[in-house]
Amino acid sequence: MSTPMLAAERAALRTAAARAMRAPSEHNAQPWRWVLGPDGLDLHVDRSRRLRFTDERGHGTLLGCGCALHHLQVALAGDGWLADVRHQPDGPADRPLARIRIRPADGEPDARTSRHAAAIDERHTDRRRFSGRSVSPAVLGALDDAARPFGGVLHLTYGGHRALLAGAMRDAAARQPEQEGYLAELNQWTHRYAGAHDGIPAGARLDGPPPSYRDLVLRWFPRGTLRQPHAGADHEDASALAVLTAVDDDPVSVLRAGEALSAVLLEATAQGLGTTPVTQVLEVPETRELVRHLVVGAHRPPVCVLRLGWPDPLGAPLVPTPRRPLEQVLTEVG
Repeated sequence: MSTPMLAAERAALRTAAARAMRAPSEHNAQPWRWVLGPDGLDLHVDRSRRLRFTDERGHGTLLGCGCALHHLQVALAGDGWLADVRHQPDGPADRPLARIRIRPADGEPDARTSRHAAAIDERHTDRRRFSGRSVSPAVLGALDDAARPFGGVLHLTYGGHRALLAGAMRDAAARQPEQEGYLAELNQWTHRYAGAHDGIPAGARLDGPPPSYRDLVLRWFPRGTLRQPHAGADHEDASALAVLTAVDDDPVSVLRAGEALSAVLLEATAQGLGTTPVTQVLEVPETRELVRHLVVGAHRPPVCVLRLGWPDPLGAPLVPTPRRPLEQVLTEVG
Protein backbone atom coordinates (compact mmCIF):
# COMPACT_ATOMS: atom_id res chain seq x y z
CA MET A 1 0.00 0.00 0.00
CA SER A 2 1.30 3.47 -0.91
CA THR A 3 2.14 5.93 1.84
CA PRO A 4 -0.06 9.05 1.77
CA MET A 5 1.78 12.26 0.97
CA LEU A 6 2.53 14.93 3.51
CA ALA A 7 1.02 18.39 3.08
CA ALA A 8 4.44 19.78 2.08
CA GLU A 9 4.72 17.21 -0.72
CA ARG A 10 1.26 18.05 -2.08
CA ALA A 11 2.10 21.75 -2.00
CA ALA A 12 5.41 21.12 -3.80
CA LEU A 13 3.68 19.14 -6.57
CA ARG A 14 1.00 21.81 -6.96
CA THR A 15 3.66 24.54 -7.26
CA ALA A 16 5.71 22.51 -9.76
CA ALA A 17 2.62 21.76 -11.89
CA ALA A 18 1.94 25.50 -12.06
CA ARG A 19 5.49 26.16 -13.29
CA ALA A 20 5.22 23.28 -15.77
CA MET A 21 2.46 25.25 -17.51
CA ARG A 22 5.26 27.29 -19.13
CA ALA A 23 6.28 24.23 -21.17
CA PRO A 24 6.10 24.59 -24.97
CA SER A 25 3.55 22.70 -27.06
CA GLU A 26 2.59 22.79 -30.71
CA HIS A 27 0.29 25.78 -31.37
CA ASN A 28 0.43 26.32 -27.59
CA ALA A 29 -2.39 23.78 -27.27
CA GLN A 30 -1.18 22.68 -23.79
CA PRO A 31 -2.29 19.02 -24.26
CA TRP A 32 -1.69 17.84 -20.70
CA ARG A 33 -3.64 17.37 -17.51
CA TRP A 34 -2.51 16.44 -14.03
CA VAL A 35 -4.23 14.35 -11.37
CA LEU A 36 -2.98 14.89 -7.82
CA GLY A 37 -3.88 11.83 -5.79
CA PRO A 38 -3.23 10.76 -2.20
CA ASP A 39 0.24 9.39 -2.93
CA GLY A 40 1.53 11.33 -5.96
CA LEU A 41 0.90 13.11 -9.22
CA ASP A 42 -0.15 11.54 -12.52
CA LEU A 43 0.34 13.04 -15.99
CA HIS A 44 -2.41 12.41 -18.54
CA VAL A 45 -2.83 13.49 -22.14
CA ASP A 46 -5.78 15.79 -22.83
CA ARG A 47 -7.01 14.23 -26.06
CA SER A 48 -9.43 17.09 -26.71
CA ARG A 49 -6.39 19.28 -27.41
CA ARG A 50 -4.74 17.12 -30.03
CA LEU A 51 -4.26 18.85 -33.39
CA ARG A 52 -6.11 16.30 -35.54
CA PHE A 53 -5.11 17.68 -38.94
CA THR A 54 -1.65 19.04 -38.07
CA ASP A 55 -0.49 16.23 -35.76
CA GLU A 56 -2.10 13.16 -37.33
CA ARG A 57 0.20 10.68 -35.54
CA GLY A 58 -0.18 12.30 -32.12
CA HIS A 59 3.57 12.76 -31.72
CA GLY A 60 3.25 16.50 -31.14
CA THR A 61 0.84 15.88 -28.28
CA LEU A 62 3.26 13.46 -26.63
CA LEU A 63 6.18 15.85 -27.15
CA GLY A 64 4.25 18.63 -25.41
CA CYS A 65 3.38 16.34 -22.51
CA GLY A 66 7.04 15.29 -22.27
CA CYS A 67 8.11 18.94 -22.15
CA ALA A 68 5.64 19.58 -19.31
CA LEU A 69 6.93 16.50 -17.47
CA HIS A 70 10.53 17.71 -17.69
CA HIS A 71 9.56 21.24 -16.64
CA LEU A 72 7.84 19.70 -13.61
CA GLN A 73 10.96 17.71 -12.66
CA VAL A 74 13.20 20.77 -13.04
CA ALA A 75 10.87 22.90 -10.93
CA LEU A 76 10.79 20.24 -8.22
CA ALA A 77 14.57 19.80 -8.23
CA GLY A 78 15.07 23.56 -8.06
CA ASP A 79 12.92 23.59 -4.90
CA GLY A 80 14.81 20.73 -3.26
CA TRP A 81 12.73 17.70 -4.26
CA LEU A 82 13.78 14.53 -6.05
CA ALA A 83 11.18 13.11 -8.47
CA ASP A 84 10.76 9.41 -9.15
CA VAL A 85 9.11 9.21 -12.59
CA ARG A 86 7.58 6.00 -13.90
CA HIS A 87 6.73 6.21 -17.61
CA GLN A 88 3.69 4.17 -18.55
CA PRO A 89 3.46 2.12 -21.76
CA ASP A 90 0.39 2.28 -23.98
CA GLY A 91 -2.80 1.10 -22.28
CA PRO A 92 -6.42 2.08 -21.61
CA ALA A 93 -7.47 5.63 -22.47
CA ASP A 94 -7.54 6.66 -18.79
CA ARG A 95 -4.07 5.29 -18.04
CA PRO A 96 -1.59 8.05 -17.14
CA LEU A 97 1.44 8.73 -19.32
CA ALA A 98 3.62 8.97 -16.23
CA ARG A 99 3.38 8.70 -12.45
CA ILE A 100 5.46 11.02 -10.27
CA ARG A 101 6.38 10.45 -6.63
CA ILE A 102 8.71 12.77 -4.72
CA ARG A 103 11.01 12.85 -1.72
CA PRO A 104 13.35 15.50 -0.32
CA ALA A 105 16.67 15.75 -2.17
CA ASP A 106 19.87 14.98 -0.29
CA GLY A 107 21.64 18.21 -1.23
CA GLU A 108 21.50 21.37 -3.28
CA PRO A 109 20.52 21.18 -6.99
CA ASP A 110 23.43 20.86 -9.40
CA ALA A 111 24.49 23.71 -11.69
CA ARG A 112 22.58 22.45 -14.74
CA THR A 113 19.34 22.05 -12.76
CA SER A 114 19.70 25.56 -11.34
CA ARG A 115 20.26 26.99 -14.84
CA HIS A 116 17.25 25.17 -16.21
CA ALA A 117 14.98 26.17 -13.33
CA ALA A 118 15.90 29.81 -13.85
CA ALA A 119 15.26 29.47 -17.60
CA ILE A 120 11.67 28.18 -17.32
CA ASP A 121 10.15 31.66 -17.28
CA GLU A 122 12.67 33.08 -19.77
CA ARG A 123 12.20 30.57 -22.59
CA HIS A 124 10.20 31.69 -25.64
CA THR A 125 9.76 30.47 -29.19
CA ASP A 126 11.35 33.16 -31.37
CA ARG A 127 10.34 33.22 -35.06
CA ARG A 128 12.31 36.39 -35.84
CA ARG A 129 15.62 36.75 -37.65
CA PHE A 130 18.64 35.80 -35.54
CA SER A 131 21.94 37.63 -35.67
CA GLY A 132 24.89 36.96 -37.97
CA ARG A 133 26.92 35.49 -35.10
CA SER A 134 27.37 31.74 -35.47
CA VAL A 135 26.76 29.27 -32.63
CA SER A 136 29.98 27.62 -31.44
CA PRO A 137 30.48 23.84 -31.37
CA ALA A 138 30.96 24.01 -27.59
CA VAL A 139 27.51 25.54 -27.06
CA LEU A 140 25.89 23.08 -29.45
CA GLY A 141 27.65 20.25 -27.62
CA ALA A 142 26.14 21.42 -24.33
CA LEU A 143 22.68 21.18 -25.91
CA ASP A 144 23.31 17.61 -27.05
CA ASP A 145 24.57 16.76 -23.55
CA ALA A 146 21.28 18.07 -22.11
CA ALA A 147 19.23 15.74 -24.35
CA ARG A 148 21.17 12.53 -23.69
CA PRO A 149 19.83 11.62 -20.20
CA PHE A 150 16.34 11.33 -21.72
CA GLY A 151 17.32 9.21 -24.70
CA GLY A 152 17.46 12.13 -27.11
CA VAL A 153 20.25 12.79 -29.59
CA LEU A 154 20.73 16.19 -31.24
CA HIS A 155 22.01 15.86 -34.81
CA LEU A 156 23.65 19.05 -36.09
CA THR A 157 23.30 19.52 -39.85
CA TYR A 158 26.00 20.95 -42.08
CA GLY A 159 26.67 21.12 -45.80
CA GLY A 160 24.69 18.62 -47.84
CA HIS A 161 22.63 17.38 -44.88
CA ARG A 162 21.55 20.93 -44.05
CA ALA A 163 20.66 21.52 -47.71
CA LEU A 164 18.52 18.37 -47.71
CA LEU A 165 16.77 19.39 -44.50
CA ALA A 166 16.17 22.96 -45.67
CA GLY A 167 14.77 21.65 -48.97
CA ALA A 168 12.45 19.30 -47.09
CA MET A 169 11.24 22.19 -44.94
CA ARG A 170 10.39 24.22 -48.05
CA ASP A 171 8.58 21.23 -49.54
CA ALA A 172 6.55 20.64 -46.36
CA ALA A 173 5.62 24.34 -46.15
CA ALA A 174 4.21 24.09 -49.68
CA ARG A 175 2.44 20.74 -49.21
CA GLN A 176 0.81 20.97 -45.79
CA PRO A 177 -1.63 23.85 -46.48
CA GLU A 178 -3.18 21.66 -49.19
CA GLN A 179 -4.14 18.98 -46.65
CA GLU A 180 -7.79 18.81 -45.63
CA GLY A 181 -8.59 20.63 -42.39
CA TYR A 182 -5.08 22.01 -41.85
CA LEU A 183 -5.76 25.70 -42.50
CA ALA A 184 -9.02 25.66 -40.53
CA GLU A 185 -7.20 24.13 -37.55
CA LEU A 186 -4.41 26.70 -37.85
CA ASN A 187 -7.01 29.48 -37.86
CA GLN A 188 -8.64 27.95 -34.77
CA TRP A 189 -5.41 28.11 -32.74
CA THR A 190 -4.34 31.56 -33.94
CA HIS A 191 -7.71 33.27 -33.37
CA ARG A 192 -8.70 32.13 -29.90
CA TYR A 193 -11.74 33.37 -28.04
CA ALA A 194 -11.26 35.84 -25.19
CA GLY A 195 -10.10 34.12 -22.03
CA ALA A 196 -8.92 30.90 -23.71
CA HIS A 197 -5.36 31.33 -22.34
CA ASP A 198 -3.88 29.21 -25.12
CA GLY A 199 -3.02 29.30 -28.82
CA ILE A 200 -0.60 31.58 -30.67
CA PRO A 201 -1.44 35.26 -30.10
CA ALA A 202 -0.72 38.03 -32.58
CA GLY A 203 2.27 39.15 -30.51
CA ALA A 204 4.06 35.85 -31.25
CA ARG A 205 3.37 35.95 -35.02
CA LEU A 206 5.40 38.02 -37.47
CA ASP A 207 3.82 41.06 -39.07
CA GLY A 208 5.19 40.24 -42.52
CA PRO A 209 5.21 37.41 -45.06
CA PRO A 210 6.21 33.83 -44.13
CA PRO A 211 9.69 33.98 -42.58
CA SER A 212 12.56 32.98 -44.85
CA TYR A 213 16.10 33.12 -43.51
CA ARG A 214 18.94 32.32 -45.87
CA ASP A 215 18.03 28.73 -46.87
CA LEU A 216 15.21 28.25 -44.31
CA VAL A 217 11.46 28.64 -44.73
CA LEU A 218 9.37 28.39 -41.55
CA ARG A 219 5.69 27.56 -41.09
CA TRP A 220 3.27 30.24 -42.30
CA PHE A 221 1.01 31.75 -39.63
CA PRO A 222 -1.66 34.41 -40.08
CA ARG A 223 -0.10 37.85 -39.89
CA GLY A 224 0.54 39.13 -36.38
CA THR A 225 2.18 42.11 -34.72
CA LEU A 226 5.69 40.77 -33.97
CA ARG A 227 8.28 42.90 -35.78
CA GLN A 228 11.65 41.87 -37.07
CA PRO A 229 14.56 43.51 -35.17
CA HIS A 230 15.14 45.98 -38.01
CA ALA A 231 13.86 46.18 -41.57
CA GLY A 232 16.30 45.61 -44.40
CA ALA A 233 18.93 43.89 -42.27
CA ASP A 234 22.24 43.62 -44.10
CA HIS A 235 23.39 40.45 -42.35
CA GLU A 236 22.52 36.83 -42.89
CA ASP A 237 20.73 34.90 -40.18
CA ALA A 238 23.47 32.54 -38.94
CA SER A 239 21.23 30.13 -37.08
CA ALA A 240 22.21 26.49 -36.72
CA LEU A 241 19.80 23.73 -37.68
CA ALA A 242 19.56 20.51 -35.66
CA VAL A 243 17.31 17.46 -35.57
CA LEU A 244 16.31 15.88 -32.27
CA THR A 245 15.78 12.11 -32.50
CA ALA A 246 14.15 9.58 -30.19
CA VAL A 247 15.06 6.00 -29.37
CA ASP A 248 11.97 4.68 -31.18
CA ASP A 249 8.47 5.61 -32.39
CA ASP A 250 6.57 4.09 -29.45
CA PRO A 251 4.67 6.45 -27.07
CA VAL A 252 7.12 6.16 -24.15
CA SER A 253 10.09 6.96 -26.43
CA VAL A 254 8.31 10.01 -27.88
CA LEU A 255 7.26 11.18 -24.40
CA ARG A 256 10.87 10.93 -23.25
CA ALA A 257 11.95 12.78 -26.39
CA GLY A 258 9.67 15.57 -25.17
CA GLU A 259 11.66 15.61 -21.93
CA ALA A 260 14.85 15.81 -24.02
CA LEU A 261 13.37 18.66 -26.07
CA SER A 262 12.56 20.58 -22.91
CA ALA A 263 16.09 20.04 -21.59
CA VAL A 264 17.61 21.32 -24.85
CA LEU A 265 15.36 24.39 -24.94
CA LEU A 266 16.06 25.29 -21.31
CA GLU A 267 19.82 24.81 -21.76
CA ALA A 268 19.70 26.95 -24.92
CA THR A 269 17.82 29.66 -23.03
CA ALA A 270 20.33 29.51 -20.17
CA GLN A 271 23.14 29.93 -22.73
CA GLY A 272 21.40 33.02 -24.16
CA LEU A 273 20.31 31.41 -27.44
CA GLY A 274 17.04 31.98 -29.26
CA THR A 275 15.13 28.87 -30.29
CA THR A 276 12.48 27.92 -32.85
CA PRO A 277 11.12 24.37 -32.61
CA VAL A 278 10.03 23.21 -36.08
CA THR A 279 7.76 20.19 -36.57
CA GLN A 280 6.08 20.92 -39.91
CA VAL A 281 8.72 19.05 -41.91
CA LEU A 282 8.00 15.93 -39.81
CA GLU A 283 4.20 16.21 -40.15
CA VAL A 284 4.23 15.56 -43.91
CA PRO A 285 4.96 11.85 -44.54
CA GLU A 286 7.15 12.39 -47.61
CA THR A 287 9.41 14.99 -46.03
CA ARG A 288 9.53 13.11 -42.72
CA GLU A 289 10.83 10.00 -44.47
CA LEU A 290 13.43 12.07 -46.35
CA VAL A 291 14.72 13.55 -43.07
CA ARG A 292 14.79 10.15 -41.38
CA HIS A 293 16.58 8.26 -44.11
CA LEU A 294 18.82 10.92 -45.70
CA VAL A 295 19.60 13.36 -42.86
CA VAL A 296 19.76 11.44 -39.54
CA GLY A 297 19.68 7.76 -40.56
CA ALA A 298 16.81 5.30 -40.35
CA HIS A 299 17.80 3.82 -36.97
CA ARG A 300 16.44 6.77 -34.93
CA PRO A 301 13.15 8.60 -35.69
CA PRO A 302 13.30 12.41 -35.86
CA VAL A 303 10.81 14.15 -33.55
CA CYS A 304 11.65 17.84 -33.84
CA VAL A 305 13.87 20.21 -35.82
CA LEU A 306 15.43 23.08 -33.91
CA ARG A 307 16.56 26.42 -35.27
CA LEU A 308 19.16 27.84 -32.86
CA GLY A 309 20.80 31.24 -32.96
CA TRP A 310 21.83 34.35 -31.08
CA PRO A 311 18.96 36.86 -30.90
CA ASP A 312 19.50 40.13 -32.70
CA PRO A 313 20.50 42.67 -30.00
CA LEU A 314 18.09 45.22 -31.50
CA GLY A 315 15.08 42.93 -31.11
CA ALA A 316 12.42 43.85 -28.57
CA PRO A 317 11.82 41.44 -25.64
CA LEU A 318 9.26 38.74 -26.46
CA VAL A 319 5.94 38.75 -24.62
CA PRO A 320 5.07 35.45 -22.89
CA THR A 321 2.34 33.48 -24.65
CA PRO A 322 -0.77 32.78 -22.53
CA ARG A 323 -1.19 29.75 -20.30
CA ARG A 324 -4.34 28.30 -18.78
CA PRO A 325 -4.94 28.64 -15.02
CA LEU A 326 -3.73 25.69 -12.95
CA GLU A 327 -7.27 24.81 -11.86
CA GLN A 328 -8.12 24.00 -15.49
CA VAL A 329 -5.41 21.34 -15.79
CA LEU A 330 -5.00 19.98 -12.24
CA THR A 331 -7.56 17.69 -10.58
CA GLU A 332 -7.17 16.76 -6.91
CA VAL A 333 -8.59 13.45 -5.72
CA GLY A 334 -8.44 11.48 -2.51
